Formats: sequence, structure tokens, C-alpha cells
Amino acid sequence: MSDSTCYIVLGMHRSGTSALTGALLEAGVYLGRVLDRSIRRNPKGLQEPPAVLYMQEDLLKVNGGSWDNPPQTLHWPPLHAAVRDLFIESRKGMEKWGFKDPRTLLTLQGWLDVLPKARPLGIFRHPMAVARSLESRNGFPIGTGLEVWLAYNARLLHWRDELNFPIIECVSDAAEMKVKLQNLLEALDLESKTDPGFFDASLLTVQNEAGDTLPTPVVEVWNGLRDRAL
Repeated sequence: MSDSTCYIVLGMHRSGTSALTGALLEAGVYLGRVLDRSIRRNPKGLQEPPAVLYMQEDLLKVNGGSWDNPPQTLHWPPLHAAVRDLFIESRKGMEKWGFKDPRTLLTLQGWLDVLPKARPLGIFRHPMAVARSLESRNGFPIGTGLEVWLAYNARLLHWRDELNFPIIECVSDAAEMKVKLQNLLEALDLESKTDPGFFDASLLTVQNEAGDTLPTPVVEVWNGLRDRAL
């Protein structure tokens, strides 16, 4: 598929990946069939292709982990690789296409093995805001939420340094967020809308608070991501 460009959205759960994927859609990137039905915490849908989501969840399972307990190492069995390859083949003929599933931060090498010219893009959100969101949605203790945040975002920082792709911070200020989205799209040579409409700041109901104390490893990754963000 040398005549097409694949955009891979990278980011932790509850961190704005759906809004970022929606911005790609508004910029003309083909997403195909995705989970776009309104749900309570994502009124505009998850924007995830079911085939990728279910394949990757099972891939983590056969490697002894899950989305909230990432395996230390990951091997792609033939069946999972075949689903990946069929998904890519289904995009044949599309000039610009992309996909999003937060689990891809845990499985990215397997995608890059067959899509070496893919163009990743990333988004991250304050650790405590994510931890509180996971507490509200999943009942996770704050400490567990921060551990999951670190597992994902340490990988995001690693891949950002390895591949030098654009990343942005997810913030609650709508005007600031729209500027960030426009800057990211322009960095990917995509035509951004003057007023991208997919992002909705009202969905970020859980935020960090002044005085939040974070573990040192979390702070280090958080600072690293902010230093590299557009």
C-alpha cells in the first residue's frame, strides 16, 4: 500500500484519543466502520474499528495481560497477525486512512513491522485527571489509575523519541484545544478545518486539581511529554 498513508492515533484511555480521531475524520482521513454510537462517556462514539479493538484485546490476553495490566513483552501469534493484515488490506485504495485504539500503544511494533511508513500521532492528558476518570468509570483506586497511565504514557514518550511524531496535550479549554488540534494536523500535512467541531470540552468532566501530588516516575514522564508537545 505504498500509494497510501496510514495515520495511527496513540494515547492512553480517557485521554482524548476519540477527539483526535474525530479531527482526522474532519480532515478527510478515512476511518471505515467504527464504534461511533453514542455512549454515556463518549457521546460521539469511541471511533475505534471493532476488528482492531477485539483483536488487540485478545492479543493482550494471550500474552498474559489486558488493557489495564499491560504484558511486559508481546508476541503476535499468526491468527492476530492475519486479522491485522486483513484490516490493512481492507484499506487498499484509500489515499489517507487511519485508526485508533488505545491498546495500540502496547502493540505498536507489530503494526510498524508491516506499516513502516505509517505516520503516528499522539495525545496525552494530566495523570490525575485520567486516574480520577478511571476511578469514576472503572472503580480503580487512584494509585492503580496512575500506574496504568504510566504504563501507557512511558510507551508514548518512548515512541515519540524513537519516531519523532507530533503529540499534543488534551486540555479542557476549548479554544486552546482547537489550536492544538489544528497545529497537529498541519504537522501531518493534513488540511485542518478553521473550526474543528468534533472536540467537545464539556466531555472532560473529570480534571486534575491544584496541589495534586504525583509519584516521581509519573512526573518525569508527564514533564517529558509536555516538553515535546506542540
